[in-house]
Amino acid sequence: MKSHKPERSVVAHLMTSVSRGGLELYVRELIVKLHSAGVKQVVVCDQHSFMVAELRSLGIPVEFIRVGSRYSLRRMATLRAVDRNYSVGIWHSHQRDDMITVALAFFFRPRAQFRHIFSLYMGFARKKDLLHRLVYRRVEKLVTTSELMNNLARERLPVTTSQIMCIRYGRDANAFKVNNAQVRAVRKALGLKPRQRLVLSLCRIDPMKGVREFVEAARLLDSRMRGKFLFVQIGERTIIGYNGEGRPIYLPESEDCYRQLVAAERGAKSTSRFKLLPFQKEYQKYLLAADYFVLGSYDEMYSLSVIDAMMAGCFVIGTNNGGTVEQLSNNRGFLIETKSAPAIADALLRAERNPKEKEKIRKAAQAWAMKEHTWKAVLPQWLKLYGVSA
Repeated sequence: MKSHKPERSVVAHLMTSVSRGGLELYVRELIVKLHSAGVKQVVVCDQHSFMVAELRSLGIPVEFIRVGSRYSLRRMATLRAVDRNYSVGIWHSHQRDDMITVALAFFFRPRAQFRHIFSLYMGFARKKDLLHRLVYRRVEKLVTTSELMNNLARERLPVTTSQIMCIRYGRDANAFKVNNAQVRAVRKALGLKPRQRLVLSLCRIDPMKGVREFVEAARLLDSRMRGKFLFVQIGERTIIGYNGEGRPIYLPESEDCYRQLVAAERGAKSTSRFKLLPFQKEYQKYLLAADYFVLGSYDEMYSLSVIDAMMAGCFVIGTNNGGTVEQLSNNRGFLIETKSAPAIADALLRAERNPKEKEKIRKAAQAWAMKEHTWKAVLPQWLKLYGVSA
């Protein structure tokens, strides 16, 4: 590990997940945007992380940390070495276990010499035991993406009001300026017929994401209105590690769910009601091609894919829980019962029967997302928190 002497304080990101879901993709995008604003950074991650090659190609230093417990002394020693060699001024953790590792690695450093920001993206239970009281004392700011989650943090976590902050997800609005020919090509490739509606879901293949209800809703609607809707699920299984040969190891329940969706796609071939696609790097053109977007999660903190769908102009249907309630409030979409395929089907039929209401809601959602969630609005908030001028 080479010694570096940066011109300004370095921000060190700890992100040990090896999956490629919305959380991981967003952390990568945040790091890239901060880099473009001149923030000096180093990223500490697993050697199998998908973001390594891109970050290094941009000149962002990447250091590897071994797989292990959040209490591993060896892993903490790695963090201290990075801290020393890069003259780290701020540690930024993006997962709860990573937050604990950072807090413990620098537990005895004077607070005046230690800045630790923790971004909380996922749902959380009540955690006010001794361990969490100790580690949250080492967090300067706990940052969520919704006011609803801020309120829950005050109730469930051992943090003070002054520690909690809301910074929305940032999105690149220009990414949705896709050539119309590319959008038409997507619809053609999917085999969409004239006037057939495209219903899209973009998430990890996991039962908690409501993907089984999504595919069941496709079956229900096709039995009532044959050929009216095409449901498309885009996503990957949850990766929890890699074996000795470098092949991914999937979360068992995610793997089981994936097999069910593969079987559903085979069973739907005669009706063309459901298709399963892998992760798409250029997912924006699929959202632009879609008429509807469905978020079926059982407990979603604040969905990045909902924001993307709104920016693309999709009509959004989401389950009535977590941060989705905040996102779809004020008539920005339809909120439906969780774990219910009939609720998804009924919401789609309601939207189809009320085209004027649907268009009004769709436009309101798109305008709100463009106001609240562009990087132009969000990035300055991160720079201010870091104490860095663009």
